[in-house]
Amino acid sequence: MTPPPRDEFDLTPWPVALIGGAAGGLAALAAFPPYGMWMLLPVSLALLSASVLTRSVWVAALASLAWGAAFFIPLTAWANTYAGTAPWIALGVFEALFIVLFGLLARVVLIRRGLCPTSALVVSALWVGVETLRSHAPWGGLPWGASAFALGDSPLLNLGPWIGMAGLSFLVAFLGQMILHGALSLLGRRHRGLTGFAGVWPFALTVGAILATVVVPHPVNRAPLDRPTMTVAGIQGSMERIDPATMVMPDDVFENHLAVTRSTIDSASLEGRQLDLIVWPEDSTGYDPRQDPWMADQLTAASADAGAPVLIGTQAAVGESERLNQSVLYTPDGSTPYAYSKRHPVPFGEYIPYRDFFRTLSDKVDLVSRDMIPGQEVGVMDMGELGVGEDSVGVLICFEIAYDNLVTDAVDSGAEVIVVQSNNALFGDSHEAIQQLAEAKVMAVVSGRSVVHVSTVGQSAIFTPEGRQLDFVDHWEQGAVLADVPLRTGITPAVAGGPWIAVGISALGLVGLLAALSGRRRALAPTPTRRRPRS
Repeated sequence: MTPPPRDEFDLTPWPVALIGGAAGGLAALAAFPPYGMWMLLPVSLALLSASVLTRSVWVAALASLAWGAAFFIPLTAWANTYAGTAPWIALGVFEALFIVLFGLLARVVLIRRGLCPTSALVVSALWVGVETLRSHAPWGGLPWGASAFALGDSPLLNLGPWIGMAGLSFLVAFLGQMILHGALSLLGRRHRGLTGFAGVWPFALTVGAILATVVVPHPVNRAPLDRPTMTVAGIQGSMERIDPATMVMPDDVFENHLAVTRSTIDSASLEGRQLDLIVWPEDSTGYDPRQDPWMADQLTAASADAGAPVLIGTQAAVGESERLNQSVLYTPDGSTPYAYSKRHPVPFGEYIPYRDFFRTLSDKVDLVSRDMIPGQEVGVMDMGELGVGEDSVGVLICFEIAYDNLVTDAVDSGAEVIVVQSNNALFGDSHEAIQQLAEAKVMAVVSGRSVVHVSTVGQSAIFTPEGRQLDFVDHWEQGAVLADVPLRTGITPAVAGGPWIAVGISALGLVGLLAALSGRRRALAPTPTRRRPRS
């Protein structure tokens, strides 16, 4: 007589699954700035996988939703500043639905394939696929909370220029699967494969992999011939706090940035340093200087005194109902030979999709009175062609630094350094500014380019292609970041691979999922069915 099939592992009771899901989401939150406990991210993914190992699909979905809500709602608390409580919670729950999608897909693989190396690879690839989807859809997506952005202070970031954002996400997810395998073995919840004390091996692999990344070298990335650096000053003029009821920029924003610019020019002159570029943040003028002769004269005079162009951030009206978010270059002769228009406006922050519908959820949508339209050209200033230098400077505005495709576009178009102009005053005292600065650091390493991140109120900093911080100004402080910023021309494997790294890993996950669905192997015995007594 054939013995009944035995479960490969014990199922997670539903109360434990729900609690574990919420705990995993909070652990993921703690992995990100300002908490910075990056080592908890694989643990959080292990808890998520353990929480979906239930016989009930509904319990697995609820546990995944609990993970996503516990992570995304507090992570995006900055949205409450300008959008209000209901839209903020809606954003967090919407992002959490992607975690539900991952949880259900991962459950299919784990329930059918069990806890084996191939299932660990497939589940990790599925994590990359869902994270990539979330980062680019709908309305261009929101990569806030992408796994790699928790790794700014981790040795795992050394792999960034080699494997990119998607590769780092895959690695973190795989380490999470190793923790899951080891924990279930040591807890006596596995009955096949690694059981009992053998569970130390997955933990040893996890620790060994992290330690090995400490000595991973960066790819060869040379500076332009005879131009190893350019001297850049990023101006953080600060301002009065924005009234969240009106979201109107304070009147002192232009004067503050002009004053800090003047003092920075004087300091550089006393030190005998010749500035190559002065960068103001996004929305740092209050009004479009091209429509205000006095403001234009002040910027021209500052540029002439510094002997360097000034890149400012402003808004430009388009027709009666639209606008552009622009970076505009002012030169010593008073011309504006270059302007970059933000390519990725933020939905609900800079434009309102389906305005009539979302007005029924919050009247704050009408605070965005003009919808921002996207620019069409990659932001790269060829200073030689413009007659104001020799360097090639990539330009991104605010949240654009979180999108690896936009960073890759700038590098592929010849950027030797990247500047990011941001206006974090919109988010008050929330953690948005420090989260975005961490994104800038990660992108500097992945792209192999120095990043000069300048905000109206902070945080502002300059990072080298290796992730080293050259200068820093804290939140709500006046000051400038000033450094001889390294220039680079090399293309990292991550940039060379571009979107194909994410596509390839995601395809692995899809193929593994289909194989699990079509295969005959089962890690769980089928639920016994009771025969109904005959009447």
